[in-house]
Amino acid sequence: MEKHLRRTAFASFALVCFVLGSVTTLADGFTDINAARSLLHPGGASARQPAMTLGAHDAGDVYHNGATLYCSQCHVMHASTQHPTDGALVPDPFGPFPQSFTPSPHLLKAADPVALCLTCHDGFAGIPDVVGADVNGLSDRAGGFFASANEDNPRGHKLEYGLSSDPNDLCYRCHFVGSFATASVTCIDCHNPHGNAKARNLQWASWPGGEPDFGLYTNAGATGMQKYESQNIGYGNPGISTVREVTNMCTDCHHVFSGSYYIDPNGNGIHNLHPTYDSERGSTNNITQGEPRGTTDPAHWSGGTGAGFLSTPRLRFVNHFAADYASATVVDPDLNGVFCLSCHKAHGSDKAFALAWDPVAGKFGEGCDQCHARALQ
Repeated sequence: MEKHLRRTAFASFALVCFVLGSVTTLADGFTDINAARSLLHPGGASARQPAMTLGAHDAGDVYHNGATLYCSQCHVMHASTQHPTDGALVPDPFGPFPQSFTPSPHLLKAADPVALCLTCHDGFAGIPDVVGADVNGLSDRAGGFFASANEDNPRGHKLEYGLSSDPNDLCYRCHFVGSFATASVTCIDCHNPHGNAKARNLQWASWPGGEPDFGLYTNAGATGMQKYESQNIGYGNPGISTVREVTNMCTDCHHVFSGSYYIDPNGNGIHNLHPTYDSERGSTNNITQGEPRGTTDPAHWSGGTGAGFLSTPRLRFVNHFAADYASATVVDPDLNGVFCLSCHKAHGSDKAFALAWDPVAGKFGEGCDQCHARALQ
């Protein structure tokens, strides 16, 4: 009974917060969380066409998939292991053998998923480093970086130990219990630890397994850790329902920042919130769209020099109809759209709000100027 009530409450909440424009007609009678998810993601898993198979370089040579999914790297049967097995990392991040562990849920080698992930993904050479300074020497990690786990982080997402891994509990972190200012994340909210053949093993936090392919493309010439350097990543939306721009997953939690319902609620063409590329809800954009109103300067964006570009590299963009790295990295204001990663780093950065530039650095340090060309006015 208690579980039924909790699921009913969550489904009602999801409808109120997520369904865009259809709350009054759809709010009654939903007790199944999957019903709410199908409304959050129109044309979701049950209605999608067969997924497009991404090439190995497009998917970023995802690890923890197929032949690279080694159970013994993360799980231990008897809380001890005497010697390395096939697929063991060298050196082993858990130290020399024999090894002993405290018995943990799901037979994990650490107390919880965040602690387990950070054993390899924090300060271990040859593996993507997601916390603090980069041990691999990358100059600009595409995903940015977190602060230490359990540390309040005004410069990005806060990693926290001990959070529930049940997708049904996801929204309670902000609604009912906390707020976005206090919300925390785990690694496996956004990444599938057992692999899903998507770029970077990305998944919908609210509906693991229901997500489409994501348009994140890696430079085929990049090797090793260079595959995680920003300059070797391109972002696109091929224009088909089975592939979405990579920040489609951001709307799981940050849902009030995209879609015409929020961006321009009265439909008068004057934005109440900054446009954000969202192909799932038909809310796409490009830099040229603002030129007739004098709000953007496509020529300034294309030129890539002068104010706005002096101390801030060209901001990232999503390319409409791009299905590979080459087409995703073409600079064209008619195709280049502003999406979440244009301004923010997914994990965090060294700037406030996980921004790609310092918001108080003055007019020549503001990324806004790259599209809007206002610094000299």
